[in-house]
Amino acid sequence: MNDAPPPGTVPFIETGLNKLLTRVEQRVLVYLGPRSDQAEQLDHLRHVADRTRWLYYSELQRKNPAASIGLTRRENELVEACVASHDIGKWIPRDELRPLLPADPADMGPVFEELKFTPHQIDLFLLGVRRKFALPEDGYSPEYDSAHHLVSAYMLAADSALGFHQMDPEDRNRLIDMIVGHQFGSYFKETLMHLKQLDPEVTTGMLADVARPDRVAGDLLASSFHDADISDLLFVGSLERRPNREDILHTGGLVKILMINFTNLIFGVPNAPRTLHECLRSCQATIVSVAKEFLTPTAVEHGEKWRRQAHRFLATLRDNTVAGKFNAVLLTGDTPAPDRLTAVRTMTYMYARDFLKRQEE
Repeated sequence: MNDAPPPGTVPFIETGLNKLLTRVEQRVLVYLGPRSDQAEQLDHLRHVADRTRWLYYSELQRKNPAASIGLTRRENELVEACVASHDIGKWIPRDELRPLLPADPADMGPVFEELKFTPHQIDLFLLGVRRKFALPEDGYSPEYDSAHHLVSAYMLAADSALGFHQMDPEDRNRLIDMIVGHQFGSYFKETLMHLKQLDPEVTTGMLADVARPDRVAGDLLASSFHDADISDLLFVGSLERRPNREDILHTGGLVKILMINFTNLIFGVPNAPRTLHECLRSCQATIVSVAKEFLTPTAVEHGEKWRRQAHRFLATLRDNTVAGKFNAVLLTGDTPAPDRLTAVRTMTYMYARDFLKRQEE
């Protein structure tokens, strides 16, 4: 039997990079499995991967319009590995994170050095972890959320089961730079600024180093990933067409952050929005900030159009009739919180689907 690949094809060779990709993707599915926002998170990963490739290709064309260009297999795998792993620190359960953390923080020094964390980033990482483990049960901590990119990078280096150190050193360095450099600065700086008034352990240095886009400076693929990730916050979503059946909604980052605000409101998370108006205002502030942080000319060029569309969607939710329906779910105390969350997710998806259909028409 001849196992040779067909003529003209490139044989698949398993590398440390695609081994890590397979393992991280499996881990992500396990972590997201029990979460109520599983679909939103998976849609986010799908959109970021697609938009990274589009931005990178657009930038290559901008630099050399006449050339025949495309992503190499290695670049594709690097994008997929970064997409799968950049938020994994948000999702890992406490019981799985704990074994990766030595009792003495000093023992983490070699990993921090390998990841090139600044002293302020180390402080933020340690503070976020402490706050997460101090919760009565595993859940949301704003300090930990602000450090999630650092936890994601740390997990790759500290969890030997993922095979990070079997990768080519250049791929390791690029992947870590992309993960650490992807952080959306304005949102997390604002979060830490607010926490600084309440939590004496939050420092000015943490505010300065929570986002380090300089880690991706000069790397066009990494810069495209940075812009793809934060630009998703401006998107309502996409519709997957199915003939003779209802279209499938794949939510964008704007719906994702809206649902985060609704979730925190319903469950009474400290310092979270307390009304629909505050939820929408929080999303509005994010929209305004995103376009200021783009690194690629393509994202800058399209940013204003994306931002206008995001504003239009939030405006539909401010309509008195629509707002009344949301408030009837968000602010009632007679229904259990999980049921209210399910109801408000269904409503949000319905309005997002209708909005996208109108945009296409």
